[in-house]
Amino acid sequence: MKHNKSASTKGKTRRSALKRLAMLTMLVAACWLLSACYVDQDPVTDASNGLDLGDGGQTFENVITPTPTASPTPAATERNWEDWTFGEEEISTNPPSNVVTSTPSTGSSALSGLTTSGNVSTQTVVTNSPTPTPTPTPASSSSSATLKTGSSGSAVKQLQQRLKDLKYYTGSVDGVYGSGTEQAVRAFQAANGLNVDGKAGKYTQEKVYSASAVPASSTTTSSSSSSSSSNTSSSSTTTQNQYTNGETNIYLELGDTGAQVKYMQNRLIVLGYLTGTANGTFGETTQAAVIAFQERNSIYADGIAGPTTLSKLYSSSARKASAVVGNLGSLREGMNGDAVRALQRNLKSLGYYTGSVDGDYGSGTVAAVTAFQQAYGLNVDGIAGNATQNAIIAAVNGDTTPSGGGGTGGGSSSSTSPSVYGVKASSNGYSTLSASSGSSANITALQQNLEAQGYNCGGADGNYGTMTQNAVEAFQRARGLRVTGMAGPTTQRLLYGGTAESGSYSKLELGDSGSAVERLQYALYELKYYDGNITGKYDAATQSAVMVFQECNGLAIDGVAGQDTQRRLFSSAALPCNI
Repeated sequence: MKHNKSASTKGKTRRSALKRLAMLTMLVAACWLLSACYVDQDPVTDASNGLDLGDGGQTFENVITPTPTASPTPAATERNWEDWTFGEEEISTNPPSNVVTSTPSTGSSALSGLTTSGNVSTQTVVTNSPTPTPTPTPASSSSSATLKTGSSGSAVKQLQQRLKDLKYYTGSVDGVYGSGTEQAVRAFQAANGLNVDGKAGKYTQEKVYSASAVPASSTTTSSSSSSSSSNTSSSSTTTQNQYTNGETNIYLELGDTGAQVKYMQNRLIVLGYLTGTANGTFGETTQAAVIAFQERNSIYADGIAGPTTLSKLYSSSARKASAVVGNLGSLREGMNGDAVRALQRNLKSLGYYTGSVDGDYGSGTVAAVTAFQQAYGLNVDGIAGNATQNAIIAAVNGDTTPSGGGGTGGGSSSSTSPSVYGVKASSNGYSTLSASSGSSANITALQQNLEAQGYNCGGADGNYGTMTQNAVEAFQRARGLRVTGMAGPTTQRLLYGGTAESGSYSKLELGDSGSAVERLQYALYELKYYDGNITGKYDAATQSAVMVFQECNGLAIDGVAGQDTQRRLFSSAALPCNI
């Protein structure tokens, strides 16, 4: 009995040992399996490229998990650096402050880069957003060769048509890059944020043929929409928005007053054309400054600040003055500077001042101003106030005459308004016909030709009455002429037709004067190229009018009225201004 109990105890001990062996075996197997899941700690150095990443000051017990952040959608005013336009022929400068460099992403959300802020490395995740498709340049666009004044051919013709479609160009699509085309290009460049130089280079052509080209009807003040960008510095914003109150879709001219005139004057002062304080009155001094600005910036110099002039004036590409034109305010003895120098120069040209143009308002300048005031019926005090300065500028331009004696300069007695001069105007066998001038036989011939072309004069009775005047006005309106109601020489030439481009003419150019210049000015006036008074002086305004006439009539553009220009001007083939 005792033997059996001992055997049973030994069996239990053996089974317990087997169980322990089995558990140990399972434990070893489990350890072996788990060892296969071990992952090495991230290396401090990337063996593939040697980039020292560091551990960011973190431990595995304190890991900062980056939070994916969606990239902000760029504002509409932001531009890629690669797209920035420097201009056609200029050296590139530093990029503007609102440039944002963007890299388009593809596929699902992906790691785009690693940036370091202090000791913590953060990763920026770019979300998958639609990539805008760039607008392709139409196949019809011209090559990237720069087109400028003097260029011609199909590329210019194509450019003119596109500018016409965008309502910047109103001239004939003739393939000749003249002043009208240049002005249209300048206006387009100003409205589309390009460098304004009047040349159609690579960037201008790319923009003009693109779907994003801003048409003239949508042009607004250069208020710089990029001012809303958070990347624009405050100093940059101040510069961009300095003249946003200055409107560009208006016309300012002699006699106008108000805030817009004041904004314009302030800009002219900043650019150095005027000195003093803006007064909001468009007087002769302001007009002279506008003309100087137009000439300096290659704009038709008529003294009227229209959309083209104002867009250029408020743009960053506006050229500064080479000399001050006048002062807004009073100049008096003891003052000196550029404004005084401009005053002395004008008085010298009129013959009132004989001293040196030194910018010093001394006794000689006082005497000259006093003499001028006496001659023009102004308050005689030797102080060049606004009224005196305006009168001096007007006299320089030949627009007024002295009311009394005194002085050797005076205004031009031949200077008259076109309406007054037109009554007696004549050239190449034609003299003006009106209610106050012309023989009965000539008026009868005029009426017969008007009636034959469908303009009702009430019969050919040789009497220049209301119906005849209305018929003349209707003809002038239909032919694109200046509507005066008087049948001037040009009106008759176009009515009768057949006036050949012939005759011998003396060359007229800048600085010339006399009756031949008067005839030239009135012919340009009738054809709507010239808007000034008939002064008989071939000045900058007359030169500009001749250049536009040459451009619209397919002639060589040099501003000189030579044989070819005058033969066309005084013929029935002359084309009226359509710009």
